[in-house]
Amino acid sequence: MDTPHLTTIHKTYQERGYCSRAGYARVREVLRACCWLYNRALEQRRDIYRACGKGMTMYRQMKELTQLRQDQQFWRDIGLTVSRGVLKRVDRSFKAFFRRVKAGEKPGYPRFKPHQRYQCLELASVTAGMVKGNRIKVKGLPAIRIRPNRELPDSSRLKALRIVMHGRILTVDLVYEEESEPLTSVDTAVGIDVGVNERMTFSDGKTVSRRMIDRSRETKLQQAIATKKKGSNRRRKTIATFARERRRNTVRNRNECHRLTTAIVRNYQKIAVEKLAIKNMSRTGGSRKRGLHRSMMEQTWGMLSS
Repeated sequence: MDTPHLTTIHKTYQERGYCSRAGYARVREVLRACCWLYNRALEQRRDIYRACGKGMTMYRQMKELTQLRQDQQFWRDIGLTVSRGVLKRVDRSFKAFFRRVKAGEKPGYPRFKPHQRYQCLELASVTAGMVKGNRIKVKGLPAIRIRPNRELPDSSRLKALRIVMHGRILTVDLVYEEESEPLTSVDTAVGIDVGVNERMTFSDGKTVSRRMIDRSRETKLQQAIATKKKGSNRRRKTIATFARERRRNTVRNRNECHRLTTAIVRNYQKIAVEKLAIKNMSRTGGSRKRGLHRSMMEQTWGMLSS
């Protein structure tokens, strides 16, 4: 019997990060600085194109970043991989913009970001020494502790690292290179119809029950926000609690979608999914029935089909 051929994949491990109160403040400070660098790089590309009709490469901006690091001690204290990661992010946004223009899609020009929406530090390159046991250390950032609930691969296989700040929640995305065996070949085909009464209906008669969300806690928090005085600390804390609850529901649904789609791929070789114009069916696209719109959005058809 032939040995199955191993394929190389990139697998992401998302872990909760912990640091001191001063460490959280430092992460927010670096995020604000990186947001400023992102907007400055975006503005520079826009102004140069308006002036002479030519674009600006990422490598030219990295040369200017070198000069910025020589002039300001703040940027010298931050790891080069952190600041270069910002410029790679800008370059990726422009490449996606030009790809959409070439494909005839809605372009969506890269936008400037307020510091409230800049939540991710993406490193341009990583080394095995950045992850030692349950501690992560990057120059210019505080030491971050993680509590992995599963064994992480060897640090030598680390390929990318992202640090994300969701309000007061710090998460770390560790991307490792792993070898994976191909799935067992099965000679089965299935057609899938998505809906509201049943989340998914298979051509062989199987169904997946609709997603039901317990929004009682969200409703209570929304009511509590409405009773708080605008601008008060109590209102800000309640809003942060509401955001954490919304994120928990999002993560739960994402995990459920991963388990569901993995089971489908393992059981069927050929899969045909109903193609729907979800945007046209949503409230903004044409449907004005609020209840129907919410029911459709709760089933997250796009996440399941992608």
